[in-house]
Amino acid sequence: EEEAGEDSQENLSIDFEELVSQYTNPSKGNGVKGKKKASASSSKSQSTGRGSAKKAVEIGPSGMPYTPLELQVLELKRNNPGTLLMFEVGYKMKFYGEDAQLAAKHLAIVCYPKRNFHQASIPVHRLEVHLKKLLSQGLKVGIVEQTETAALKKAGDNRNDVFGRKMTRLYTAATYVDQLDSVDALDPMSVPPLTCLVESPSGGLGTDEKVKVSLISVCASTGDVMWDHFEGKLVHIAPAELLLPDTGLSGPTEKMLKHFVIHSHTEYKIRTERFKSVMAYTDAFNYVTHFYSDDHQAENIRASQSFKSGQLIATIASFPKDVVVALAHLVKYLSTFDVADALLETQFFSRFTERTHMLLNGNTLTNLEIYRNETDFTKKGSLLWVLDHATTKFGTRMLKDWIGRPLTDKIVLTARTDAIDEILTTPSPSLTVLRQALRGLPDLARGLCRIQYGKCTPQELALLLSAFNKLGTAFDRLPANTAAFDSSLLNDIVAALPRLREPMQSLLGAVNLKMAKEGRKDAMWTDLNKYPDLDEIMMGIEVTESELKDELGKVRKELRRPALQYSTVAGEEYLLEIRKADLPEVPPDWRLISSTRTVRRLRTPGIITKLEERAQLKEALEESANRAYRSFLGEISQNHYAVLRDAVNKLAVADCLCSLALVAVQEGYVRPEFVNDRDEAQGGRTPLEIVEGRHPMIEKLRDEPFVPNTVCMHPQGHKVITGPNMGGKSSVVRMIALCAIMAQIGSYVPAESMKLGMLDGILIRMGASDELARGRSTFMVELQETSDIMQLASARSLVILDELGRGTSTFDGMAIASAVLQHLIENVKCKTLFITHYPEVALDLARRFPNDVQNMHMSYTEDTRIDGTRQVTFLYRLSDGLAENSFGVECARLAGVAENILQKAQAQALTMETLISERKRRNR
Repeated sequence: EEEAGEDSQENLSIDFEELVSQYTNPSKGNGVKGKKKASASSSKSQSTGRGSAKKAVEIGPSGMPYTPLELQVLELKRNNPGTLLMFEVGYKMKFYGEDAQLAAKHLAIVCYPKRNFHQASIPVHRLEVHLKKLLSQGLKVGIVEQTETAALKKAGDNRNDVFGRKMTRLYTAATYVDQLDSVDALDPMSVPPLTCLVESPSGGLGTDEKVKVSLISVCASTGDVMWDHFEGKLVHIAPAELLLPDTGLSGPTEKMLKHFVIHSHTEYKIRTERFKSVMAYTDAFNYVTHFYSDDHQAENIRASQSFKSGQLIATIASFPKDVVVALAHLVKYLSTFDVADALLETQFFSRFTERTHMLLNGNTLTNLEIYRNETDFTKKGSLLWVLDHATTKFGTRMLKDWIGRPLTDKIVLTARTDAIDEILTTPSPSLTVLRQALRGLPDLARGLCRIQYGKCTPQELALLLSAFNKLGTAFDRLPANTAAFDSSLLNDIVAALPRLREPMQSLLGAVNLKMAKEGRKDAMWTDLNKYPDLDEIMMGIEVTESELKDELGKVRKELRRPALQYSTVAGEEYLLEIRKADLPEVPPDWRLISSTRTVRRLRTPGIITKLEERAQLKEALEESANRAYRSFLGEISQNHYAVLRDAVNKLAVADCLCSLALVAVQEGYVRPEFVNDRDEAQGGRTPLEIVEGRHPMIEKLRDEPFVPNTVCMHPQGHKVITGPNMGGKSSVVRMIALCAIMAQIGSYVPAESMKLGMLDGILIRMGASDELARGRSTFMVELQETSDIMQLASARSLVILDELGRGTSTFDGMAIASAVLQHLIENVKCKTLFITHYPEVALDLARRFPNDVQNMHMSYTEDTRIDGTRQVTFLYRLSDGLAENSFGVECARLAGVAENILQKAQAQALTMETLISERKRRNR
């Protein structure tokens, strides 16, 4: 193809979508070639001048005719708007038009004008690498592959037409299931889910109308499904894609979602997909039940049997109506990506806020740096970084889930801590085997999903079957009388692995692992009677190859060369090498394939015919092998998925327990003691006591030792904390919250001792930021979050409020701070850590509620320098009483503010203190 000249390159700036919209539907019998109206800026139709029977030629924006491939590109792009398409063309994946410019921007590849489109390309073998880069930018990407091969095309009636192509795969970041052996896979925790939200009214009128937002989230890579009503869950779930109605969401909800998308700190851009209208509940229920029914899932035995037993219908009927509606839209959307099977196993659906889990609001996750730090938004410096010593990727993901949803069920929590204690203290052969079994495992959860979707390669299948077989026989070498664990949780884990033995014997008996590792779908079966088509085609290939040997015998006789053999050169098989001197003996109908200076390489008409037959049989063999392989994957999903998934979940639990055991053996960590939730000895309050507790992340990040602190949240459950700026107030309250979270996931804590009852939530209001995208000032954000906390908190919650009221005037701020804390004391009766620089508020509350409020401060020492300025030394110890000064000027000195400014500030501060003291004296 000729490249477009400079004059035509200017026209290449025409909008690609506009070009597509100008291209009409293809005419009958003309393949993808359609007709367009002629215009100055678009393509034109010209006659070839060879009679009316000739086809019109489509002229592109460059002034050159469209090639058949370019017409194919236009047609596929028109049928897939909003999708970046990658075309398989030979050994390259090519981009065209605006897609090429977009790909060049994100992949750092060359984009160049050629004929009628800009073009860019990547090698086929680098497809997965570049695909993930595009998906991480929030793009929807379609893979367009050739649907026919050269051999079959040659045997067909369309041998002179362009190769047929269609979009065979469609992906977004949330629907992409990565390969098991991907060398550039994302962090194992970063398996991005897809979340669908719908909204319904829940009371109120006019501008005060309230709405209820329901969501359902699915992780296509692991099969985990979570649903709930929306109360700040997006921060926990961290979706890569939002599925939303085009209209119908309230203004506040739309603003909240826009703010979430803009301010999300994930490694992928959040993508938003809209659907036209929200289904009615009846339509949604019928759609979902049809998805699970025999008619829709006839090939899926698992779904059909569950449907007949009534389990699925009962599960669906138990969901809130809005969740069913969201599920219906999710099923419909995922079906376009061929990953809707992630929703088949409803026994793995879970509600996010079960009563057995602690509530952590979005601010809690952010300010406590649960999953990532707030400096560069990476894992290092987070609580997860401290606790994650998991061996497997699926173990790390489960640990992340544990940290985000601490337990409130004392029985389950005690089972975890008992298991950790036994791992630490009891040498056990079974435990040694279990730890060894966890090493070197592939991502079994992701692998099961790839099997379920039919995307698992033979090499991956061999890896997974070998891994499951190893797990199933892991305990075989132990003596039969090996003692069981004291922990029921560990015994359940060990009992799950031998259940793998029977299905693995069956599956491995059907597969030749050596051939599977080589990717031979046609030769990996031990019983070909199960796949008669394969056997028949392979026999046909053998017959053809035997006939090729016969053809060689004929040639030997004809040329009188009994030692003549076929040769293979550069992949070309069945070549006859004839010296130049012997060419006169060669019949004229032989075909020249290649040559050198000394020999000619030829084929007879008979060899050519047999090679064409063999090529067609091999193509048919590949198609039949693919069908057999898909059928085998379906059998695994239908018959063994539940057993395999249960084993993976049990192994993930074991990995989490071993990870927390490694945390527990660190110096200065202790098992927390859980006491009665409402201890009568403590005046009916939920106890919380930490002796010499330390901040788990700061301690690990800094070389110098962390100053420990002791706090007792009973009988006075509301601590008002004052003290110097930079004195460590925020670090101490964060330490208390982090220790509580660690305790309630079953971990040991960094302290000399810790006692606590079950907290049902930790709710935090810290930091200062505005939300201009939502039309809210800093103070408005502060009050809204405080209002949410007061609604969500219970008597078993821990509430942390940092400098409430500082965003407005002093007197208004003091009034709001005092009123909020009074409400928490009198009505909510929760535990409160209240940081303030309002000493009047602290004194007033301690005077009015002496049995509930205790004033505390971060201790310090104060000295006077030779020049008369004060020198403050922070001791970072939490002590009784009220701080006398916040030492804001000293904090400014540490920040490097000019000394002359500091002196003026100090003088002004002394003047104001004198005036206020005089006013108080007169008022007495």
